[in-house]
Amino acid sequence: MSGMLTSRRARLVALLLVATAAISVLAFRAAGDSVSYYITPEEFIRNTRLHDQRVRVAGRVVEGSVKEQAGRPIAFAIQGDANDRVEVDYPKGVVPNLFGPYAMVVVEGTGKGGSLVRADSIIIKHENEFYADKPDDGSISSHFVKPDDTKPAPGRPSATGTHPPGIPR
Repeated sequence: MSGMLTSRRARLVALLLVATAAISVLAFRAAGDSVSYYITPEEFIRNTRLHDQRVRVAGRVVEGSVKEQAGRPIAFAIQGDANDRVEVDYPKGVVPNLFGPYAMVVVEGTGKGGSLVRADSIIIKHENEFYADKPDDGSISSHFVKPDDTKPAPGRPSATGTHPPGIPR
């Protein structure tokens, strides 16, 4: 009887191992399509093997570079930390709500040689830096963020609707 019990136990353990392996493989394949790795504009420009390949490139939208057609963006440039620019051709023209100058984006599409990407999707990449007043001088955001633009003008209510302190009504 003990030989039969060991055999059932061994079969159960083997079945659980096979089931666990199958679930792991399915989860890995499903996650593989949704995991977003990206490169910088500098890496894209330097690596000529990526031209004519599927790529994800992250950078900030360059102010004044957005070209529109019928009110929808169809082309723009992104810039990396090393001031390398990649031109983005985006024929779909549908962008996320937070898209605009200085927005950090990840464009996904096909490299078209040199410094051009024909994108078919755009994702807003949220900052991983937070600051109370203004970013440090060495911060990636230091030359993009303009903290003085966010303060209410004298004599005008702030965004919360309260009157700024120290200013007479």
